[in-house]
Amino acid sequence: IVAAAASGVGGEALNVEDVFSTYLYTGTGAAHTITNGIDLAGEGGLVWVKGRDQARENALADTERGTGVWMSSNLNNGNLSNAQMINQFNSDGFRVGTESDVNFSGEAFASWTFRKAPKFFDVVTYTGNGVAGRTISHDLGTTVGSIFVKRTDAGWDWQVYHRGLSNPATKMLQLHNTEAEITGFWYGTAATSTGFTVNDSNSVNQSGGTYVAYVFAHNDGDGEFGADGDLDIIKCGSYTGNAGILDVNLGFEPQFVLIKKASAAGNWIMFDTMRGFPAAGDHDAAMQLFPNLSSAEDLVSRIGLTSTGFGCNPASNAGAYNASGETYIYMAIRRGTKAPESGTEVFGLGT
Repeated sequence: IVAAAASGVGGEALNVEDVFSTYLYTGTGAAHTITNGIDLAGEGGLVWVKGRDQARENALADTERGTGVWMSSNLNNGNLSNAQMINQFNSDGFRVGTESDVNFSGEAFASWTFRKAPKFFDVVTYTGNGVAGRTISHDLGTTVGSIFVKRTDAGWDWQVYHRGLSNPATKMLQLHNTEAEITGFWYGTAATSTGFTVNDSNSVNQSGGTYVAYVFAHNDGDGEFGADGDLDIIKCGSYTGNAGILDVNLGFEPQFVLIKKASAAGNWIMFDTMRGFPAAGDHDAAMQLFPNLSSAEDLVSRIGLTSTGFGCNPASNAGAYNASGETYIYMAIRRGTKAPESGTEVFGLGT
């Protein structure tokens, strides 16, 4: 009973649709509301927006830092103030202002919204104290899959913790660049269900510095989502490329996958079903965007979905996600779990 009450309202378990949304829109140049069903005003969370047609910054805004404040995952700047970026968090979505990076007239944009919820995602802000071995608390209440840490008062690098790295307690990646895993700024201790430990570096814990951490869960048979409150919806792991037919088994069909080569240099790559993520083995191309680049959307072939995860077939560009012997880390989010309650939720007709 306690677990169910913690995961949903009125004792009901949450569905994927309650905590995550990929929403596509066309810019108008005028401030407008994005209605995606995610309660940011009451529960809090992160909004990530990226232009698809032209080179645009990855724009990240969260409810802890507040409206009119944003950062880019492809830059190492601290907080940037702009009231015309993401300027309102609502009970069913958010509002974009007139800024070109989120709302240029006639251009296509993608948005990903992550709501704070136990066993899925948390946003934590803290002020550094310069003490090595400090533990930063979070509210996931389960295994930590990945953490993105960014200093907000100065221009320092994005630091990424991930359970799929060769030693999560000491190794890290950087979200804004292509580097392979390096020795990081954790304190030799793996993240726990209640906190993560940092050293005294400027990037994660300088005395007086301010920081934000985006903390993503990893469900492993302990998820509490869906109609019966027993489904896993987020996985963070690793796989070894084989330059051939690859099958990564998540135990569910994903709607969103983030991939990064960890053993060598390579871009971060995002796929989602709303922009185009075909079945594995299809000849249609998947649409990719890059957290570490401002580049427009691009096509990549021979990677796609399966009923239990994702995979790919041999391809000339397989090095980005399937080079032989290379290690890759991923974060994947499950397809929708909510049963439709009316025909209009699953069918529409227009002329």
